[in-house]
Amino acid sequence: MSLRIAVTGATSDFAAVILPVLLADPDVESVVGVSRSAPRIVNAKLESVRMDIRSDRLVELFRGCDVVVHLAFVVEEIRDKAETHDINLRGSRNVIDSAYRAGARRVVVASSVNAYGPEMRPKPVDESVYPSGDPDRYYFHDKAEVEHYVEWWLRRHPGEMAVSLLRSTYVVGPNFSNDGIDQLTASVGAFPRADEAAYQFLHERDLADAFHRAVKHDLSGPFNVGPDGWVMVRDLAAMQGQRLFDVPERPAIVAADLAFRLGLSRFSGQWVTAGETVVSSRRFAAATGWRPTLTAREAAAVMILLRGKALLRGVDAPRRRVACEAALEPATTFTAADTGRLEHAHVGLRDGSVHLEVHAAGPDRSGRTLVVPVPPGLHARYLTDTAAALAREGFHVVLLDLPGHGLSTGPRGRLTAETVAEALEAAVSYARDWFGGNPAVLRVPGTAAGRRGRRITRLRARVTGRVVRSPVNPADPLLPRVLRGVVEP
Repeated sequence: MSLRIAVTGATSDFAAVILPVLLADPDVESVVGVSRSAPRIVNAKLESVRMDIRSDRLVELFRGCDVVVHLAFVVEEIRDKAETHDINLRGSRNVIDSAYRAGARRVVVASSVNAYGPEMRPKPVDESVYPSGDPDRYYFHDKAEVEHYVEWWLRRHPGEMAVSLLRSTYVVGPNFSNDGIDQLTASVGAFPRADEAAYQFLHERDLADAFHRAVKHDLSGPFNVGPDGWVMVRDLAAMQGQRLFDVPERPAIVAADLAFRLGLSRFSGQWVTAGETVVSSRRFAAATGWRPTLTAREAAAVMILLRGKALLRGVDAPRRRVACEAALEPATTFTAADTGRLEHAHVGLRDGSVHLEVHAAGPDRSGRTLVVPVPPGLHARYLTDTAAALAREGFHVVLLDLPGHGLSTGPRGRLTAETVAEALEAAVSYARDWFGGNPAVLRVPGTAAGRRGRRITRLRARVTGRVVRSPVNPADPLLPRVLRGVVEP
């Protein structure tokens, strides 16, 4: 299989996570990225073209493409709603018609669960529920109208071109930052019908995997794409210590509209809803074999951590390896740490839990065991390579994220001698139970903002024979703002 793929909206958040997966596929020969601005990604397989999706020249651009992935859509609110509808509706119709005239075999359209409309429904719903949208909410309305056009088009052209509609739930991850996530993770939240509102948070890697599979399957019609489970809004607030207020919907819409008109808010009352429709993705899973790697609750925890906030309850801490690594992705990308052999563990405290990164010396587990409390301000990923080097020399190493640091739970910046002692005792107990013997505690001096731990550097040099500098990632949200060099406005 050798595919040439065109992707509209090539500079969008969706494209930022979907394009790398397509470009890494050996079955994909080339990708044409269509957008109105410069692309974020540079790749030998990627040809970038600046073009409006409403252009008559789109059919020529699509000629020779096997698949068209349509991501272009006005999501962030603009004041000119006529222009919004024209881009979303006329543009989407032009993409589908141009793909057909160009001879494409498949079109994959990014839809949304918002196409179902803002009404509260039993949880979860499947694709048999009609996408009614909402004429008073531009995004909901336009997603539903695009779906209606596709359904009409498929009836007019049976078997001539596969057109799939992927209705994704709320997408989160390191490449996604928007007003909605800001509101969901703010210190104070306000929702209509807060006791009923819920979200399904979908990690960006699961989204990319879904689109990758759709590109390679002849699918037609709508497919829900969401994680297992959902998170109630009140539970989301409890996870992060958010003060949540239940507000009447109509006054909230009026207030949001006024703030938008005055330039005090970047979104209007069209985005004031009681959560989102919760969906079942069984149809898409059966058709493609897709399985989300993170549950909705795990993705919510990752979202909170990637916003620089702490999880307060031990029950909410990510425990599975895939969830821990998703939260650590910015630090891992920066440090290029080798994570192949390490394990993650959480041990409970009287209030919350602490995260341990465990490096075993070998299958016999007979080496000396070191427990290393990571210095305040940092987290274990910045010592991963050091711990791995020590493991290769025959040491078992347990890195401890102090309470309120890294993946450990608890309020940020509120360490006490008592909580540190309790965390260290729990880590030593875990190491003793897991590896046996009497673990030694290797204390690393704390570091001031912007300075490296000299003792860790010397230790690494002694083990590896070379000095490796380990600056912190200024874009790592798990680090304190002062350590990242971020100055509060």
